[in-house]
Amino acid sequence: MEITTPCEDGEYALDALWVQRVQDDGTYGDAEQLSDDQCITPADIARQALREFKTMKIQAPEATVQGNPPMVVNVHYPAYTSAAPQDRTVTLLGVPVVIRAEPTEFTWDFDDPYSSGGSTLTTTSPGRPWHQGDPTPDDSWVGHTYSQLGTPGEDAGTGVDDKGNVYRTGVAVSLTTTWQGRFRVQGTSDWTDIPGTITTTSTTEPTTVTEARTRLVCEDLAGSAVC
Repeated sequence: MEITTPCEDGEYALDALWVQRVQDDGTYGDAEQLSDDQCITPADIARQALREFKTMKIQAPEATVQGNPPMVVNVHYPAYTSAAPQDRTVTLLGVPVVIRAEPTEFTWDFDDPYSSGGSTLTTTSPGRPWHQGDPTPDDSWVGHTYSQLGTPGEDAGTGVDDKGNVYRTGVAVSLTTTWQGRFRVQGTSDWTDIPGTITTTSTTEPTTVTEARTRLVCEDLAGSAVC
């Protein structure tokens, strides 16, 4: 059977499926038609698109907390990532299809069980780095302020150095990125949402958080005596 009228807008032609089976003597038999030519829609592709999305290997974006180590308590450190959509091209039901994973939500865990503001932040913004000339980062920026440290000698990683400075080592920030799936037939501009999401996790290198202690000195930053 042949399709004698063209497919309608939003439909795509799928050729008939034929097969040749191997016979007992090792030769191929006559071609058999398993399905007719037909017009298919994105709805017909949706189940296969979901399967491809769920098995898609998404590269986890890098997580960055801006600031030179050691980090200091009561300073707001910007956090950001460079997450961007990732595409995969596959053939579904004989039709070339683009599967896209788009980052839609970012959950940061700042490894901070002691500060009153909590350790996690969930946002739809990937954040941004601070550049020279920008205003001082505050709570309006994606980021975190470590306001307290653990108790030296009682909490893992928290100690006191020979000058009395309290510090906490091994602080590693993790980022969980949530990805939403979409697909489109290659060569078209109409995207169809795929139900469900995928998550990836990124982790920064461990660093140290310490207190900033105030001391009286008799020199300014240029080294001149002021006392």
